[in-house]
Amino acid sequence: MKKVRQLLIISILTGFAIFASPLFAQNFSSAWLEIDQQEQTQVMAFAEDFKSFIARARSELWFVREGVAFAEAEGFQLWTPAVDAAAMTPGSRWYAVNRDRTVVLFIIGNEAISEGIRIVNTHIDSPRIEFKTISLRDRNGAVTIDTQVHGGIKNYQWVNIPLGIIGRVDKTDGSTIWVEIGLDENDPVLLITDLAPHVDADYRDRSQRDVIRTEELEPIIASLPVDNEPQFAMPSDRLLAILDDQYGIEADDLLSADLQIIPVTRPRDVGLDRALVAAYGQDDRATAYVSLRAIADVGVPEQSVFAYAVNNEETSSWNTGVNSEWFNSLIAELIAATSGSFNDLALRRSYAQSKVLVSDTTTALNPIFPSPQNQMLTSRLGYGLVVKEYGAGREANSEFFAHIRGVFDDAGVKWQTHSYDAGYGGGTIAAWFAGQNMDVIDVGIGIVSMHSPYELSSKIDLWELYGGFKAFYEAGE
Repeated sequence: MKKVRQLLIISILTGFAIFASPLFAQNFSSAWLEIDQQEQTQVMAFAEDFKSFIARARSELWFVREGVAFAEAEGFQLWTPAVDAAAMTPGSRWYAVNRDRTVVLFIIGNEAISEGIRIVNTHIDSPRIEFKTISLRDRNGAVTIDTQVHGGIKNYQWVNIPLGIIGRVDKTDGSTIWVEIGLDENDPVLLITDLAPHVDADYRDRSQRDVIRTEELEPIIASLPVDNEPQFAMPSDRLLAILDDQYGIEADDLLSADLQIIPVTRPRDVGLDRALVAAYGQDDRATAYVSLRAIADVGVPEQSVFAYAVNNEETSSWNTGVNSEWFNSLIAELIAATSGSFNDLALRRSYAQSKVLVSDTTTALNPIFPSPQNQMLTSRLGYGLVVKEYGAGREANSEFFAHIRGVFDDAGVKWQTHSYDAGYGGGTIAAWFAGQNMDVIDVGIGIVSMHSPYELSSKIDLWELYGGFKAFYEAGE
């Protein structure tokens, strides 16, 4: 006991050495140290594919579009209830879409769906700024957009950075106009402006959260004078004429628009060693992308496997989120298609034997600001995928955690754990799956600068998450 106390004291004084001691089964060390040059090349190539995908998939709508293109290129076919049951053979690949904002890829396994399935669930919405319904404002010679916020952001981080617009406008005639402005290098961008230090004395007492208030998040979208064209009473009238001419969008069409204001900075490597990736939307399109890559590399699984990416985790579920009955309906259709009949008991029995990884990013240790988090409990960049334990009532049953440990360890996947001290931490949508009587655990990757316009992740963590997902999909009972 004396030696244990001495070890604890030494470990506290020297940082994290305690995690490598025999007191802890988990070897807390960098995953980079456990791969050879060949695997490092794979890690770097995987990260390049990730950067290319997330550069395009800047909202849930765009993720679904890119995800469908990826699925079709990998041999997945569109599922409809009209699919012939004879096509639902083990190894057959399918995808389904809910309202353009939710997508699921799945592979039929050797076992009947009524005997359980394996799911990797992610969400594909990210914190952002959105148009209000009546959004255009004429302000002192400029036109700005009156906005609202989706998810938790620090407002000041969205000032003085290039912003773009993506989304859709739905017209009363049933047509949809897709909008993408600012992603091409030749496009104009939007900007939320700030005060110069010469004139901000009256604002310096604001708290950090109120440096820029939510109602002040108004990007400039136009400013051309109108003096020589009297038909335009205000700058916003000229802007509406441009929208009508270039996109066929009229003022009233903005009432039924799903337009998002997003950063247009490109994903980039961080550090001269190129070990890290900075990109917008890694919470949580990073793990969603990895789930697609992993399922695409699965052959014929024992149980049917699903990569299920939902919307609206950052706010509330709605009909494209995890609480929607859409997924239940899909599984009911698959049971009917593969067995020839369906009843509610078959669905309940399937779920009781199902296993789920709910995957999201988490707050890795910040090298500059480590103190808010418990350094003994916090995940670190580059130390592998993260198994997250949220505390009593919000974490996996011990037997399922043991199962997942075995799956990862048998596959040689590097993993770490993460939990919070009281008063800190985020939420999880795992509760929906747990409420369906499934075995569920939260996993993901750690990121730094979470919910900012430019989040930071480690390439090796993305790679280890891919390995963990693939091992989970391929694991037998």
